[in-house]
Amino acid sequence: MKNIFITILLINSLVFAQSINKKHLVEQKISGGSESVGDYNIAEYSIKSSDDKLLYKILNKTDYDIPYSGIEVFENDSSVLINSFYGTLTFFSDQGTKLKESKLSETLGFEYERSIKSVVDNNTLLVVFREENSSYSTLQKYNSNGTLEKSFEIEETNINGLAYSESLDQIYISSVVWDNSGSINKVLSLINENGELLKSYEANFEKGFFSDDQFIAFSNKSLLSINTENLEINFQNKPANDELYLDVTLSKESIFAITAKPPKLNNGNWFYKDPTILEINLNGKIVKQTIAETPLFSNFDFRRTGAVLKFTAGDKAITID
Repeated sequence: MKNIFITILLINSLVFAQSINKKHLVEQKISGGSESVGDYNIAEYSIKSSDDKLLYKILNKTDYDIPYSGIEVFENDSSVLINSFYGTLTFFSDQGTKLKESKLSETLGFEYERSIKSVVDNNTLLVVFREENSSYSTLQKYNSNGTLEKSFEIEETNINGLAYSESLDQIYISSVVWDNSGSINKVLSLINENGELLKSYEANFEKGFFSDDQFIAFSNKSLLSINTENLEINFQNKPANDELYLDVTLSKESIFAITAKPPKLNNGNWFYKDPTILEINLNGKIVKQTIAETPLFSNFDFRRTGAVLKFTAGDKAITID
């Protein structure tokens, strides 16, 4: 078996989907180069603190052509691997010791195209999945030890975004609905932990975070803010016609959004160039706009070092605030 080594920074994964001040970083390294049935790769997950200190590593043997597991990290440094093909959750302690492996449902079979949405707030994990040919999805709540605390059905099925605030008892679910004419409707549903619908919006998101009395969320073509007290939309923006939102954060009462022109595919990775940095006030108005000249990049994220906020585009770090 030939060996390949690929390092991927998971800085845009759901590990950080709700966090402005990131407590954890995760690096994934894949080795093995499997090419046929019977071969396997090793996925190595390095869980680090925000100052880049290694906490522990997880090694996960993955058979040929099986999707790699996603990962979520809890506030207490423990973590969970989420495998969509097998429909399993594998929980690890804050030292990287395997605690428990659970199947989301005993009736789940193997499925390449299964989508599992997940999010962590504090030491609570929410997962949403749909069983094959089902007309509904299932939402489950786990603690960091892997104990299932709650499970109920929700009507949303084609889900592309999930966010959760434990203290507010608010769960935001973004989904796509096709009506009888074949038109696509984007729906954002707000429910509580009992599954009760609090409000529904004509909106859509893939990632989001909470700050004070705001829920700020975005997809590549939408940026919105919802007041978490009165549940009204503060604003809903779109990027320039030929650009996409890459990442969004909040700093010193300003929202910072990174946009770029559509990426180009090269060797299996999408590459961007020369992103635009938008400073947006809490009413949704752009107050400053700057184009940053960069080489091509595929990995990116916001990082704060002390009081300095930077956006990292590949190997280039751009000071934002």
